[in-house]
Amino acid sequence: MRCLVAPTSAMGYSRLYLDHLAGAESAGRFYSVPSIDQSAQNLDRASHDRDRMASILEKQNRLFGASDETQVNIERLRDKNSLCMFAGQQAGLFGGPLLVMMKALGIVKAARLYSRQLGRPVIPIFWIGGDDHDFDEINHTFVLDRRTSPVRVTYGALPEHRPPASEIVFRDADELNRAKELLRKTLGDTDFTGELYRLIDNAYTCQDTFVSAFGKFMSALTGELGLVFFSPGDAEVKRHAVPFFEAVLDKQEELHQRLEESNRQIVQSGYHIQVEKSENATHLFYNREGRRPILRAGDRFAVGNQLLLKAELTDRIRTEPERFSPDVMTRPVLQSYLFPVLSQKAGPSELAYLAQTDRIFELFDLTPPFYVARPSATLVEKRFAELMHRGHIEFGEVTGDIEQVVNRILSQTFPADVQKGFALLREDIEYHIEKFTSETLGFDPALEKSAQQTFGRIDFALKNFEGKVFAAHKKKSSDVRDRIYRLHNALFPERRLQERSLNVCSFLSRYGLDFVSFLYENLDSEETAHQVIDLTEFSS
Repeated sequence: MRCLVAPTSAMGYSRLYLDHLAGAESAGRFYSVPSIDQSAQNLDRASHDRDRMASILEKQNRLFGASDETQVNIERLRDKNSLCMFAGQQAGLFGGPLLVMMKALGIVKAARLYSRQLGRPVIPIFWIGGDDHDFDEINHTFVLDRRTSPVRVTYGALPEHRPPASEIVFRDADELNRAKELLRKTLGDTDFTGELYRLIDNAYTCQDTFVSAFGKFMSALTGELGLVFFSPGDAEVKRHAVPFFEAVLDKQEELHQRLEESNRQIVQSGYHIQVEKSENATHLFYNREGRRPILRAGDRFAVGNQLLLKAELTDRIRTEPERFSPDVMTRPVLQSYLFPVLSQKAGPSELAYLAQTDRIFELFDLTPPFYVARPSATLVEKRFAELMHRGHIEFGEVTGDIEQVVNRILSQTFPADVQKGFALLREDIEYHIEKFTSETLGFDPALEKSAQQTFGRIDFALKNFEGKVFAAHKKKSSDVRDRIYRLHNALFPERRLQERSLNVCSFLSRYGLDFVSFLYENLDSEETAHQVIDLTEFSS
């Protein structure tokens, strides 16, 4: 069973994202390709080195343990009529948050749908953020323990400098084993955990990087679906990207002008700027003893503590391209330089910064893809679905002040005779004070105000006492309160949507690896509302 919840700002969505979902013209103007059909027509006029990229994908996915279905999809890239469907994410520990799996499954379903619509091959490709260097973003994940409390699992061995994820190796065996052991201790042992823990042990080894481990883990879970994985942190990819890196350097003035104009129009439309970049940014990074931004410095370029002329920097691009990578603004353009990107499924933050980049594709003789929102969902296990049904608890209540839900549920179980007693007591006191006041006003009419104040103090004290009695009832009903808080932790952990926090292992440990197939069948890739998926049927 699945129900839909309209996305709102209360769920953490920006106005730009909500307007984009609603099809508002004010947001649509920042996404120049309006449909799949238009995107396909644009790509028919484009040129890509398909054979080279197919060979790179073959090599990478062979390392990830790709299935036959995936290899078939890679081979389809060589067909000049084929197109690509993209989503991407950083290489988070043990697969990262649940939204990663939803993106992955979403593009597989969308690729099959668009292939039928267009009558041509559409290949689903997941871009692993191999160039990303934000270690604090990828080194941890959250799972629920057996009391439904979120537990943070971290690989805490800091890498030297700030290398990209594709170079961060799990060298610290003790730290890796500690993270795995905490995961096992938290999830416990079930009929399904043996297979899950073996998969994790095979993917996450001391010889693997964050990217290769992520690729192995995700490829094993999605293999039969034919999903292709790609990491830009590959020397051959960088050699192929040399003309693109040079073009970014050559077009600095136009690049900055277009980004500034886009940002100005976004602000004028009442929206926020998702990514703020320095006016000195070149929108390229250089990786030597850590990944650092290349900055403009007059007629030179600052690379770490070195100042280089443009010719010198260009020479480095040609001789050591593996050290260069795009920033968040130029990464989507590089994606379309490498592949015939029909469409990209993106989350709220991604769609916000993609609005900033739309105008720069033309500088590189490229067109942006058709951008669509990724599927978003919360998974509700049987025990929580039953609690919500019995208590008439709506999903929106769970994402709000959970104490209000506790109070509402407990007020329904508050003894009726006690409630009635307080009401009668208040009426009785009010009656006698009014009677006594009317009898004494003959002494001095000015006493009426004092009588009203007296009743106010008595009524306040009575309500305060009633509140304390209800608090005692709440304390006595701790079991009900605990169950509601467990519901909150399961559906809105760390006060964030479940998909943004919980790792998929929380569900794989209880339902087995076949859970991925269940999620694939029940997730609507084209739905823009938040999907609440009841797992009762899968549990039974």
